Amino acid sequence: MGSDDTAEEELPFYGLYSEARLAGFRGDPVQEPVDDPAAAQPAAADPLFSQLKDLEFYFASGAGGWRTILHIDVYGSFSGTYSDSDMGSGEHGVQYRCDFTGQFTQPVRVNDYTYSVRIDEIAYEKEAGTEEVIDGTQYCYTDPYGLEDAEDILIYLPGAPLGQLPQEFRSWVGYSENTRDELPFYALNNAVHQQGFSSYDRLESIRESLEGWVEPYAAELETEITSGEFDQWVCEEKAARMLELWDDQLNDLWNCLEQRLDPAELEPLTAEQEAWVARKEEQVTQAGAGPHEGCTQAAAEDMAAAELTRDRVYELLDWLDET
Repeated sequence: MGSDDTAEEELPFYGLYSEARLAGFRGDPVQEPVDDPAAAQPAAADPLFSQLKDLEFYFASGAGGWRTILHIDVYGSFSGTYSDSDMGSGEHGVQYRCDFTGQFTQPVRVNDYTYSVRIDEIAYEKEAGTEEVIDGTQYCYTDPYGLEDAEDILIYLPGAPLGQLPQEFRSWVGYSENTRDELPFYALNNAVHQQGFSSYDRLESIRESLEGWVEPYAAELETEITSGEFDQWVCEEKAARMLELWDDQLNDLWNCLEQRLDPAELEPLTAEQEAWVARKEEQVTQAGAGPHEGCTQAAAEDMAAAELTRDRVYELLDWLDET
């Protein structure tokens, strides 16, 4: 890959598994990790990985509902989920799933718009091929679709000439036809199968969602709750929906922060978040104890919690803008 003057020593590769994990499969003794604080420190952030830390990569089909989502941090560690469902099977359907974490090797430059990495190690939360039933739903645990048999994972930069990228890869990321000249986003390509992962900026997506539909929908729910036109149980249901709406936004944002921030940055923010949760619970209790102006205690508590959670979402976004 690349010219001789830019070539780097090829790193050892063992398919989808690290040598330590392969040793365990073979029955070889596996060396226990050394309790060395220096060894536990992460390597320096890689410039390319640092450009990917706010992105969500996704490999999906327009039909069937399956998808693999992947996040990469500044050190090349990655985490993700493959999910699919068959609601026509079993009592409550079948869910296919793989939650995984792993580590990429350091990027090797291929050309002006392509870098190559390999999977140094990967681990699954649940062993592939196992099954269990949870609340009537059958969960079948699998390998992560899109990373199977992975050797070289190619990272394409925005601006890569689409005409020079493989046709099969382009079909996965929405450019099977020559509708434009350049790739508009970062993308991953599992080269052995030409399976393409598109990407988008997670924080930008959250901001667009807030403006585009979350705020209008929340305002609609609040108007309906306070209008006096609905039974109390309907108001409770709408208040619970509004709280869930803002909880989802906060959780999405917090997941972005965990992916984006170094541990040293995240630790004080986590302590602040825990203090905020405690304050919120106190204020929600006070809202439930006070006059409810026609709604039930449960609705009053959920509406107060929703408002506080909404405020926290914007506080964290403002904090990000200032850092």
